[in-house]
Amino acid sequence: MRFKKFSLNILLNKPFTELEKFHSKTKFKKWLPAIEVKYWPESWKTTYFKEYPRLDKIILSPPSNLKGIKLEDALMQRNSSRNFSKQKMTLENLSNFLYFSAGLRDNFPPWIANRTYPSPGGRYTLEVYLLSLNSELPKGVFHYNVRSHTLEVLDLIKDIKTNDYFNQDWISKASCIIVVTAIFARNTIKYGDRGYRHILEEAGHLGQNFYLNSIPLKLSVCGIGGYVDDRINRLLDVDGIKETVIYVLAVGKK
Repeated sequence: MRFKKFSLNILLNKPFTELEKFHSKTKFKKWLPAIEVKYWPESWKTTYFKEYPRLDKIILSPPSNLKGIKLEDALMQRNSSRNFSKQKMTLENLSNFLYFSAGLRDNFPPWIANRTYPSPGGRYTLEVYLLSLNSELPKGVFHYNVRSHTLEVLDLIKDIKTNDYFNQDWISKASCIIVVTAIFARNTIKYGDRGYRHILEEAGHLGQNFYLNSIPLKLSVCGIGGYVDDRINRLLDVDGIKETVIYVLAVGKK
């Protein structure tokens, strides 16, 4: 019965699965008139930063120049590696890795806040968290404050049981786990449901930065698809609806 229905939908060129229905719903049917910047609402012009002002912060060293490797070489050497040494990831490594991958490059209020990766409409929907397993940081959960280039201490956990969140044993050998979340309203307030596509595009740009920056820093990086979303959301203390995990990477010394 399902096969017949599926075949009929193909013949009628209609979406059948939830994925197909959502993608169809977010298609542009016609061009909407452009709105001049001077008529934009304030919510379109404001860049939002998530910060935890009451929490302890670990101040990261100023990022140093990444020298000694050409972009061409980084592109050709880029790969997903699950091989991590037992050597701890240093705070200097973390500073450079976070800044050059996700850092704030320019900040001219109220709405120019360029980072090292592109964001559709300049909305910068993503937040970066870090689970420290084997680094010079204490073991625990941190939020990367992009505006101050600091790590905010969300929770210190002596033993993060990675098997509670991920389905692959090799992840426990990483120095850190990078968790990228999306705060959807930052984008959808301007682009509606179409903004969900933009958010995934932005996550891809950010992920490639992490991969490319791992080469000069001599780090191994591997994206992770097998994770239990809401267990990670609870670990980060986010609601899983307005803000939720959408991308995870493991990183460690080669």
